[in-house]
Parts: sequence; structure tokens; C-alpha cells
Amino acid sequence: MMTNLFSSFDPGTYLSTSLNWMSTLLGILFLPTMFWLIPSRYNFMWNKIIFTLHNEFKILLGNNSIKGSTLIFISIFSMIMFNNFLGLFP
Repeated sequence: MMTNLFSSFDPGTYLSTSLNWMSTLLGILFLPTMFWLIPSRYNFMWNKIIFTLHNEFKILLGNNSIKGSTLIFISIFSMIMFNNFLGLFP
């Protein structure tokens, strides 16, 4: 019987969801805790990174960009970065 060659490399669960997506969603669930806890150094560092990325994207997109477009790009960038860092752990 022929099966997909790449199915052996796909870490799946019994709920038919990929573990890569599960790890990303679990990480996103823990990020909002910074909004209701006392700010720490990590929160200040994360806010500084987001503010710097916002300024850089605002410069790249120019004055004629759609409002909120930097938020979309920063969100996508953060999700990809977070997923890549989670992929480094065994």
C-alpha cells in the first residue's frame, strides 16, 4: 500500500492536529498573561521589541499605508519567530 512519504515526519496527535500548531497555540495562550500581571523585565523587553518593529515597519511602508498594517506584519513576524524558537527544543 502506498502512503505519503512525508507522513512519517509529521508529528500528529490523536485529535488530527499537528503538534507544531498545538505548540504555537499554547505559546500564544501564555503571552497575554503580561497584561494582567505586574510588569517584569521580560514584559518591558517584549514591549520594546514590538515598539521597535512597529517603527521599522512604519518606515518601510511609508505614509500611505493602511492603518493597522504594521500590527498584521508584527503579528505574523512574532508567530513565525515564536514557532521557530519552539522548533529548536527537542
